[in-house]
Amino acid sequence: MGVTDLKKSVSFYQDILGLEKIGEWPTYAIFDIAGLTLGLEPKAKLEICLRVDDVDKAYRNLKEKGVKFVTEPKDQPWGVRDATFVDPEGKTFVIESFHCKVCGKVCQSYSELLQEHLRKHK
Repeated sequence: MGVTDLKKSVSFYQDILGLEKIGEWPTYAIFDIAGLTLGLEPKAKLEICLRVDDVDKAYRNLKEKGVKFVTEPKDQPWGVRDATFVDPEGKTFVIESFHCKVCGKVCQSYSELLQEHLRKHK
């Protein structure tokens, strides 16, 4: 979700609303909301991220149904494989999966990937 002041927004979501901050970087912060992830990024557009077990399979299935993809499946440096599509009104959706690159486990959330795998394997 796009914000104008990341530090102020992080403080609000963490200190006022009491959300659990999963991670924070100079231009991005993520929070856990009952198993859902809220990402904050300066001036970003809203994206809805959908976790799937197999991004490539979901990509092929949706593409066959006529879904317009903006990006093809790609491994990201932060441990996510994703692909981006838009709905008929131009809203952005990302299908994603979280795989630990060290042990290969498929994680159910980015929080699990960060907390239970990447930190263990350092």
